[in-house]
Amino acid sequence: MIENEQVQQAATLFFSLLKRKVIPLDDPIVQSYFREEGVRDALRILANESGTELLQTQERLHLVARPQGSVFATSFTHMKNRYGELETKKYFYLQNVIMLVFLAEIDVENGHRLRWENQGVSYYQLEQQVDVTLKRWREKEEESEGWFSRDWGVAIVEMADLWASLSTQDETGENPASLTRRTRLGNIALAMRVLRDENLVYIAEDILRVTPRPELYERLEGIYHRQDRYLELRDLIRRSLSEEGLL
Repeated sequence: MIENEQVQQAATLFFSLLKRKVIPLDDPIVQSYFREEGVRDALRILANESGTELLQTQERLHLVARPQGSVFATSFTHMKNRYGELETKKYFYLQNVIMLVFLAEIDVENGHRLRWENQGVSYYQLEQQVDVTLKRWREKEEESEGWFSRDWGVAIVEMADLWASLSTQDETGENPASLTRRTRLGNIALAMRVLRDENLVYIAEDILRVTPRPELYERLEGIYHRQDRYLELRDLIRRSLSEEGLL
């Protein structure tokens, strides 16, 4: 039987996880989770009822929204309220593709991660990769007479048209990069900010580079690698980039 004090401790940890997303296992707030089975049971109940799930790794405890059926799932309405730059669903869809392109780039075997952990990925590199991905998808959409987007469940034409309408800037440009929603770099910056707010990446804003944190790799291995949808889209992006020699 779960005692009232254990429920209170579990609730404190749960709401701390909601706020912080990831908590190190050596944090004092986590200790009751390891000491008392009642706290663990109460926390699992809270997570289950809210449509979230716990991910425990060797060093951290994550709270992750389930892809469907979660009161904390990232919807367009939630994102728009939090990030005012998202004017329409087209911008929301584009943000998801930008994040997927970034993940396709850094989601590699352990032995190959050192490059990204040391150097990060530049926004300009991501701009080129997103551009190639959407162009290749648009070509496949036209060749298949619309079946490509239906098969993959992706709003390809809308995203490709939006991306094409955004202004771009060469890395060697003399003026500072514009990071508004009317520019490609601005939309990339927003997508990376979403990941940063989840404590999954570091951003060097002065040089426009993003570096994956260990928490992101834990999330990939513990959650996303169990989702067929993610793996299929990741591999689709990789094929598009490989065809252009960008991966």
